[in-house]
Amino acid sequence: MTAQDALVLPYLALLLDEPLALRKPRTGRIASERLTWHCAIRNATGVALDDDWFELTREVLDATGIEPDDDPAACRCVALRNQAHGLDIVATVIRQDGRWARLHNDAYFARSACTDFAYDYDLDEPQ
Repeated sequence: MTAQDALVLPYLALLLDEPLALRKPRTGRIASERLTWHCAIRNATGVALDDDWFELTREVLDATGIEPDDDPAACRCVALRNQAHGLDIVATVIRQDGRWARLHNDAYFARSACTDFAYDYDLDEPQ
């Protein structure tokens, strides 16, 4: 971990956790133990451009309900590219309005968004 990481990661964690701190005053309830959502995406076939990874991240977040398009109260999230062919998305499951995100079948929807993206960008494995 670099010195910059030591400063940035705690700050990112505080930003992600802010809706959790606001949940009790808004709803009168505290959050339970399941507070984060994680999605690891790996592709060895060709997503290389940052713009491609950004678009894939947006599609996964929209499809799963973590951050639907045009939802100002959506969950907070961060996408980390820590490998040339990989991406990790971490999100809080408490929306900014204090409600729980609806994550029913999130793995199915994330996988479907990745499959659609691979098809649209012709990234399927060679046969």
